[in-house]
Amino acid sequence: MSILSTSTKTVATLTFALLASVSLAAETVVDLPSGVKATLSTPDSGATGQAVVMLHGFGSSRDEVGGLFAQQAAALAAEGIASLRIDFRGYGESTGDMADTTLEGLVADAAEARTYLSGAEGVDAARVGVIGYSFGAAVAMLEPDDFKSVVVWGQMGDLQKEFHEFLGQDFYDKAKAEGSASVDLGWRVVTLKQSFFDSLTQNDLAARFSGYAGPFLTVAGEADPATGYFEQYLGLAKGKTESLSIPGADHMLGVFSEQPEIGKQVIDKTTAWLKDTL
Repeated sequence: MSILSTSTKTVATLTFALLASVSLAAETVVDLPSGVKATLSTPDSGATGQAVVMLHGFGSSRDEVGGLFAQQAAALAAEGIASLRIDFRGYGESTGDMADTTLEGLVADAAEARTYLSGAEGVDAARVGVIGYSFGAAVAMLEPDDFKSVVVWGQMGDLQKEFHEFLGQDFYDKAKAEGSASVDLGWRVVTLKQSFFDSLTQNDLAARFSGYAGPFLTVAGEADPATGYFEQYLGLAKGKTESLSIPGADHMLGVFSEQPEIGKQVIDKTTAWLKDTL
C-alpha cells in the first residue's frame, strides 16, 4: 500500500524536482458534486478521445507521492490523452472524513470521476481507462469493466490479509470494541471505523476482478510484495495482459531513494500502454 515514511519536507522537495523536468498541460482544479476535489489535465492541443482516471493510494492524495501522478498526467497530455486525478473523499482537499472510508465509497468516487471525465470536451466515453496506485489499484480492480484499460502500480491482492498485517491485531480489536481506532503512521494519524473493515470482508478483490476482458497492465518494483500477485491476477484477466517488475525498486517506485529514473520508467511504460489500448 502507499504508506509514506518520510517527512513532508522531503516529499515536497522531491515533488518539485520531479515536476521541474516535465511540461505540464493545461490543468483545472474542479469540484465534483459529492465533494471530491480533482485536477483535470487536458492536452494543449485539446483532447483526442482517450482519457484516464487516476486513483491514489491509502492515505495519499491526487498528485501522489513525489508528484508521480502529476508527472503521469503531463506525459499523457503530451500524447493527446486527457486525465482526471482525484482526492478520494476524506483525503487531500476533498470534503469528508477519512474515518468514514469504505470500499463502496471509494468505488463510488471513482465512478463519479469516470462520469465527469467522460463528459469533458474532446473525451470519448468509450475510451476512458484508469490508473490505480496501491489501494487505488484495488479500487480500480473492483469495478474493472467500467474502464476500457486498467493499469495498476503496486497492486494489492488480498485486502483483508494486507490491511491486517499493516495495521495489526490491536488496531482491529480496538475498532471492533469501540467502533473506531487510530494509528500514527509517522506523517499523519489515521482513524478508521469498523465499517471500513466490514467493507473489506464484503469485497473479494480476486472475485470482482476475475474475467475482466479489457487490457490489463500491472507494474511494481521487484522488492514490492505486489509482484507476488502478478501471476494470479494476470491469470484472472481474459484480455491482453502484461506485467513489469522494475529492478532496484520497491513499493515507492524510487521516490524516497531519490531515483527519478524509476518513476520515469513506470510513467513511460504506462503512457505507451494506454496510448495503445484506449
